[in-house]
Amino acid sequence: MTRILVIDDEPLILDAIEMAFPDDEVTTCVTAGQGIDAFLKSLPDVVLCDIRLPDMSGMEAFEKLHRIDAKVPIILMTGRGTAQTAIEAMQRGAFEYVLKPLDPDTLIPLIEDAAETSRMTRIRAIVPDDSQDEVSFDGDNDLLIGNCPAMQEVYRSIGRVARQNVTALILGESGTGKEVIARAIYQYSQRSAGRFLAINCAAIPENLLESELFGHEKGAFTGAERKKVGKFELCNDGTLFLDEIGDMTPLMQTKILRVLQDQTFERVGGTGTIRTHARIIAATNRNLEQAIEDKEFRSDLFYRLNVYKIKLPPLRERGEDIALLANYFLRRFAKELDKQVTGFAAEAIDIINAYAWPGNVRELQSAVKHALLEATGPVIVPAYLPDSIREKQSTTKRAESQSQASSAKTGFDFAAMTRERLAAGSDDIHRELISVAEKEIFAEVLKHTDGNLTQAAKRLGITRTTLRSRLELFDVL
Repeated sequence: MTRILVIDDEPLILDAIEMAFPDDEVTTCVTAGQGIDAFLKSLPDVVLCDIRLPDMSGMEAFEKLHRIDAKVPIILMTGRGTAQTAIEAMQRGAFEYVLKPLDPDTLIPLIEDAAETSRMTRIRAIVPDDSQDEVSFDGDNDLLIGNCPAMQEVYRSIGRVARQNVTALILGESGTGKEVIARAIYQYSQRSAGRFLAINCAAIPENLLESELFGHEKGAFTGAERKKVGKFELCNDGTLFLDEIGDMTPLMQTKILRVLQDQTFERVGGTGTIRTHARIIAATNRNLEQAIEDKEFRSDLFYRLNVYKIKLPPLRERGEDIALLANYFLRRFAKELDKQVTGFAAEAIDIINAYAWPGNVRELQSAVKHALLEATGPVIVPAYLPDSIREKQSTTKRAESQSQASSAKTGFDFAAMTRERLAAGSDDIHRELISVAEKEIFAEVLKHTDGNLTQAAKRLGITRTTLRSRLELFDVL
């Protein structure tokens, strides 16, 4: 639910906004003084403020609200717009400036954008103290958890770079928590009073990404019915997190490079130069050095981004952190889902620790939530874990068991095996030896792919159906 504060002395405006957001908490005030009091009592997510108010000007009210908390997006409204007023409002840090009469098709998505900006800015990345039970699971924080040496080095890196006004590059596989690290850098930086915005560069088409980052002028392209302020402009004196920057197109890489070099840009369809002082934190799961060799990423942009590098370890390399995270997610989601579950059975923890977690922390988070939804008792047992995790663990363990038993028996000495079968009078020596060899080969490949049958079949050069039938024959499945 979004908390919206509206300051306007026109009853029709107040009623219209209340009707447009029936599921949200809308507070209405008719004077600037009332609005400031309401702002202090219950910090809203978004403020809409008229330029002309009975007790003071809207610009004066904006300045007072902005001084209280500059993170709250403030949208200014007026029936008498001038270019000077619009420019002044945006220069002072207003989120947007709209003209009356208000168009619902324009205002509703604008408020939704402002609410999302507010939410992203307020989520904090915190490092818990020694007592995990004291952490508040209210959904408003991202928690940094991990005691392994690699994560301790990550924490030290955050401390080194946070207060320095330099670009940081976060590297790590998908799902390792790169955005949480970016939030931590922002939180402990000298820009923590400003905005924090994140954008996934791989999830948005190039033409829309340009508009998201740099904004556009009204009429710049089909569908551009109003001017849009981009994230570089919104994050002036704040922090902008560019996630998956390694997937940017060459054209967008060039545009980002210019901003990093000159701190200037133009809106799409505009001619005026806009200056930004946004701090850039970038992240990617790609090997950028290899991408440079493959002519897929600009080396000059890489050097601009790579002022300070933080590398996140994959979950499979974090040892006891896996169980630590699983228990944290259990407590967090048990409260969220109102489930009376207190912990994991030892067998479930064994499976969780043994699994490779290709999706990293994000996959673990989903697995724990799935287990809680399945749970009918106070403890998470293996049966509640996702089938994919249990199947892979079962396949891998059976393959290892078969490999160990076969190796102990044969030691890969096929000459000795042949003599043994000859002495035993076997008339099917070829099939028997081929069967043993297949067991060894399949077991090793399955260990390598963490029980993933599709990947194992690909590496073996056979179909998944063939592999599965052979494993069933060997009693591995």
